[in-house]
Amino acid sequence: MSRENPMNKILVIAIREFRAAVLNKAFLLSLILMPVMILISSNASRVAQGWKNTKTRTIAIMDRTPGNGVDAVATLNLLRDKEMARAREQSSKNGENLPALEMATTLAQMNFEQVTAPADAVDALKRRYELGRRVATGELAAFFDIGPEALEAQPAQTDMAAVTYYTDRALDKDVMLGVGVKLITLVQLQRAAAQNPLMLMRKERRYSPEEVGTLLEAAGKSAGKGLVQRDLPTLDDQGQVLEGKEVQSGLRPLVPIFATIILFMVVLIGASPQLQGVIEEKMNRIGEVLLGSAAPFQILSGKLLGMTATGLVLSLVYLGGGLMAARHWNLAGDLRWDLPVWFVVFQILALLLYGSLFVAVGSACSDMKQAQTMLMPVSLSFSLPLMFLMPVMEDPTGSLARAASFFPLATPTLMLCRVAAAPNLPLWEPVLGAAMVLLTTVAAIWMAGRIFRIGYLTTGKAPTLVELTRWIFSRS
Repeated sequence: MSRENPMNKILVIAIREFRAAVLNKAFLLSLILMPVMILISSNASRVAQGWKNTKTRTIAIMDRTPGNGVDAVATLNLLRDKEMARAREQSSKNGENLPALEMATTLAQMNFEQVTAPADAVDALKRRYELGRRVATGELAAFFDIGPEALEAQPAQTDMAAVTYYTDRALDKDVMLGVGVKLITLVQLQRAAAQNPLMLMRKERRYSPEEVGTLLEAAGKSAGKGLVQRDLPTLDDQGQVLEGKEVQSGLRPLVPIFATIILFMVVLIGASPQLQGVIEEKMNRIGEVLLGSAAPFQILSGKLLGMTATGLVLSLVYLGGGLMAARHWNLAGDLRWDLPVWFVVFQILALLLYGSLFVAVGSACSDMKQAQTMLMPVSLSFSLPLMFLMPVMEDPTGSLARAASFFPLATPTLMLCRVAAAPNLPLWEPVLGAAMVLLTTVAAIWMAGRIFRIGYLTTGKAPTLVELTRWIFSRS
């Protein structure tokens, strides 16, 4: 009589776990809702723009520079009129609705009020308080204070800001970028005017509002694309130098972030339910039935394979959707062919590694209250690498990024980020990282199996760290 192949039992359990997860309503909802939420969040600013208040807003500007000031209000009014003139011209060419197009310009919804600047610092502070009261009541949207030493090349008070912005809002992009940046540029131009030899004949060596407007427009225009980022030049098979590929700047920084977040979410959705599943099987005595037909390691292996297959379904759906979206928006050229391969490799390793840890914790506990305490180290090791995501993405070949990415519990997340952020990363680094995670995963599965074979049938008080160590190295 031939003995049944152990792999058959593992596959049966894996298929059972896979079907139970994939056919679950929560899985189907998460599969559909995550892309929907990403789509909504990516277009939220555009939708919110349609609900934005189109009422004309008043911005007060107090100019405390010597003489007649820098003519900030006159310059901003001139720039606003030029913007609206260009909007009308574009509207007549395209046949668009003129008011809507005017509202789309930055300065079209703003009026500017010149505030008399007291010479005394105490009086100037009182004037700023009065303006602040007007902002609080809604009469003003915000106000700016151009400091008395804003035009000095070497101001006496080096800690004094050239332009100070006052508002009661946490973020007002239109005022900060539309007005604040222009005011800073205006002050810098007027400060440079004092060094211009062509200004020697003027009483106040400053540009007129018309001249500043022309300079700002000239600086905003460029022949071609202005600043373009490219990959490093390469050699072809014949030894000819090839120009580096132009980088789609809007996509390149997002690839490492999206890849690591998707990996994190898939592990969270796919592996963490194993904890609750094992505890429920213990509480409902289902584990005793399973152990009657399969060995503990077979049950554990089947659970991990089923969970990994479930996570791969999620990953491939999101990965395929991302690639199709990139192709639709002509951004696929900025994606390297090896990125999907490394994503799948590290996704599988992360699912097996953390899945085994979740199963081990679940088998050692009798209820979720016990599991929450024991799960803390696993959750921290899973979440902490995200804190290093931005430093690693900004300097993927630096010593910090290299050291952090070779810590096995952080390797799937951080090494994937490095591969996506550094096109010329040496191949041996992700290969060595994957090998280290594979060895760690094998060790984690072995320890989980040792804990699982004893803890799966154990109820009552949660084991201590000493007891868990005894379970792992017990020969029985």
